[in-house]
Amino acid sequence: MGVDASALADLIATTLRDLPKDQFEVMWDSQDYEFCQIYQEHKRAIDGGTSIQKNVILDRHGRARYRRLYDTDQPTVDQSQFVINVPWTQIGTDYSWDVLEILRNKNSAKGFINLMESRRVERMWDLAELIEQRGWMTPTSATDTLYPYGIPYYINFLDNGVTAGGFAAKTVRYQNGTTGTIVAGIDGAAEPKWNNYADVYQRIDNSLLRKLRSAVRRTRFKPAPIVKSPGQDKVGTPIKLYAADDVCTEMEDLADKRDDNSQPKDLAGKMLHTFDGSVYFNRMPLKYIPQLDGYTVTAGGGEAFSPNPIYCVDWSKLQPVVQEGYWMEESKPITDRGQHTTFSVFLDGSHNNLCINRRTAGFVLHNSIPTT
Repeated sequence: MGVDASALADLIATTLRDLPKDQFEVMWDSQDYEFCQIYQEHKRAIDGGTSIQKNVILDRHGRARYRRLYDTDQPTVDQSQFVINVPWTQIGTDYSWDVLEILRNKNSAKGFINLMESRRVERMWDLAELIEQRGWMTPTSATDTLYPYGIPYYINFLDNGVTAGGFAAKTVRYQNGTTGTIVAGIDGAAEPKWNNYADVYQRIDNSLLRKLRSAVRRTRFKPAPIVKSPGQDKVGTPIKLYAADDVCTEMEDLADKRDDNSQPKDLAGKMLHTFDGSVYFNRMPLKYIPQLDGYTVTAGGGEAFSPNPIYCVDWSKLQPVVQEGYWMEESKPITDRGQHTTFSVFLDGSHNNLCINRRTAGFVLHNSIPTT
């Protein structure tokens, strides 16, 4: 008696829906999968459109004035709107089984479940790692639309040799070694209000904390009471600090030295590692990002340089965006005429990261990048 393909497809689909947990261990690469966590909890869904677009007013035109009695007015209309334009990127994975694998395991519930779950978990893990990796990278080049816009694309370092902090970070350093100043369709070299805040530090000590205080203060903007804010900030989105392991460890050491109430019974002091982070600054947790370990940029002489960045990200202004109805969409098990005995399940999604305000989306502190 033959095996009906639709029956096997139903068997796979049913098993995938009812997979139990904790059947085996996985050797994870990242500790927290911060980007995946943000996508899970704070993503913004947009339906349709060939790209992700949002209007922004970058500057005012200085038309307000004091006037005397009987002064004449000269009304003008100025171009104030700019368009942020971010392309959709597509991501996906798949997992498969041969008919014989299914037949040899279907009478053993444990074996069949482990077969289904192990294939799916491995590919989902691979997908999560790819999202996490690209979230902390720039695209390959200025014309690259394959990869999403990661944190370093929107929150730029200061130019090589610059040591004065401020809203002067405008240069995107792409993966192929090229640079550019156009971010999401707007040129920061021509529009300074589209630049993000950055500053440099030499070592992790009290001088760094002073720079952090200044950065937090200077990147917090509130609308004037007489102006109704047109923005739609997402309520409850977190603001966090991110750094490599070495930086996090030194920050913990600095916090431990400042803490006079550390208990000697625990050598970690009060630096116990939790999901939210081990140290805080201005109530923002500092989280370890393994993708920032060994992070380098090209210095002026062409050599690799480690800037040891400390990123601050306000996830209400730097938003993970997914295409509504097409994010983590898992297909039914299907066969192909070229592999007629193989069942495959495909997982697909369309997404990118949208920064709606680079002045308030966060900042970065880093070591000064040499010119030679």
